[in-house]
Amino acid sequence: MTLPNPRPTSSPLSPSLSPLPYGNACATCARAKCRCVPRSGAARCERCHRLNKECRPPVTRRKSRLRPLSKAVLLERKMDGLMEMLASSASGGGGGGGAAAAGVGVGELEAGGEPELERQHSVSVSASATDRDREESLHTFRTHRLQLLPLMHIPATTTARDLERDSPFLWRCIATVESRSAARQAELCVGIRELAGKRLLCDCEKSLDLLQGVLAYLAWVTLHSQPQKSSLCIYAQMAIGLVFELGLNQPPPPDLSMTVSNSNAVGHLPDLKAPISTRRTMNERRAVLGCYVLTSIISQFLGRMDPLRWTPHMRECLDVLAHSDESPGDGVLVQITRMRLLADQILQGPWGEGLYGLGPAHDLAAFHFKAFQSRLATIKTETPIQLVDTRPILFHLHDVEMSLYEVALAKPPADEEMSSQRLDHLYACLHVVKRFFDLFFTISPAEYTSLALPYITQLSHCLVTLFRLSTLDYPGWDKAAVKDTADILAIAEQIATRMGQVADAVGMHRDGPYGDPFSKLGMMIQKLRSEWAVRLPEWLVADHRTAEEPFLSSAEMGDLDGFLSWSEMPLPWLMEGFGPGFV
Repeated sequence: MTLPNPRPTSSPLSPSLSPLPYGNACATCARAKCRCVPRSGAARCERCHRLNKECRPPVTRRKSRLRPLSKAVLLERKMDGLMEMLASSASGGGGGGGAAAAGVGVGELEAGGEPELERQHSVSVSASATDRDREESLHTFRTHRLQLLPLMHIPATTTARDLERDSPFLWRCIATVESRSAARQAELCVGIRELAGKRLLCDCEKSLDLLQGVLAYLAWVTLHSQPQKSSLCIYAQMAIGLVFELGLNQPPPPDLSMTVSNSNAVGHLPDLKAPISTRRTMNERRAVLGCYVLTSIISQFLGRMDPLRWTPHMRECLDVLAHSDESPGDGVLVQITRMRLLADQILQGPWGEGLYGLGPAHDLAAFHFKAFQSRLATIKTETPIQLVDTRPILFHLHDVEMSLYEVALAKPPADEEMSSQRLDHLYACLHVVKRFFDLFFTISPAEYTSLALPYITQLSHCLVTLFRLSTLDYPGWDKAAVKDTADILAIAEQIATRMGQVADAVGMHRDGPYGDPFSKLGMMIQKLRSEWAVRLPEWLVADHRTAEEPFLSSAEMGDLDGFLSWSEMPLPWLMEGFGPGFV
């Protein structure tokens, strides 16, 4: 039997008959997913020659060798976009002059010394600033803002360079709030929030610098650039979380091993170091009390969160600062803290049981009311003589006293007859409101820039309380006497006018599409005034308004609604009323 001759093949030693490597096969063989063997000196490969097919050259495709961008690169690109935006703003004249453009000196920054995000934000803050500008900004913050709300003590010997080196995040907040360019302030506030998010949420950093910076943000930066009122709650919780992480609400432990719970085995590893100090500093004491004051005020204002829980160690901090002579602001902080403690107790009083009724419920509420009156009198008596007539003390005193007497504004039962006690409390509340506004109008428009968040919330508290007093229907209550004592429409008009004068008084640049925050506040007060006038027709006649001079309604305020939807001003909260804290 004769076997058929095998198909002739080339010698395996012949390099011409070796199959081409992957990716170099002709297009015909590649499409058929077959080996492509070239023929010596021929235009077609073995397979194409055998099948009499066109041997086309391979289609070259460049493979993408790009790797996914890392988070660091994405963050750098995001910051590059922010820096381009800031640079374009600065080139357009947005940067203010003098002390207004305070920032960090560009020459001081060393790229290897701090994270890229923080370093680039330092450069953005420092644009067009000089050492003199920086020192003037620090001096203004120290002598004006901290005088009204002494959350910390910055010695007179501390320079801007010292503060930027030791407390960089706090310095950025100070430099931002002292800027006199509204548009630049808004941009820098975005950078502050970026830094806060990175250091607090991404890096989980814990330091007194961050705590002081967050407190400064809550107290002052929010007046210039606040996304929405709910973010106040978020930043307040950040401050509370930092207090817990640093252990400032508890006595410093003699041994760091005692700072970790026994149920946390990982926390007891020898190479882990707790961020808690074993020796309490004075600024740590001020920070924990300042955190309590701010969270107490925000809690009352929002009605949706609790303040920092008061502890025996915080009482010890209060006593230490009461006897301190290191800073004049310590006495102010002590008195404000005492008044906030009383305010929280008043808000938790048993008023829902009926202060003006009969029976055991009335006796309980009356007992608490007299106790709070006695405590308020004690606070007044114990206030140091040099602080009795100072604005910070009086503002907080009037606000606490108003919180006590406004319990009389609670809706009376349908069958309640006229109560002389309720009328006494209503008139006491009215006169406290009058004293508050008299004090507020002693402040010049230029000084409004030093007002912190607590004083703005107190202003809104008084406005709403006065409106409720002006519209209250109760036997024996004289609304005409309310108007004669404190005309809410005239007061709102005066506040709005004075707020519109702030920018010119301090030389603030009304650059950008939204203007300065104080003018926006004035617009908000004007809107409130227009809405209130609808509810107070007798005021409209008494004010001699005619058909040719109407109050502006919501629809007639131009694009004010567009401004309200813009998220860079906290005072739209006024339009939403108040939470449960305001009886």
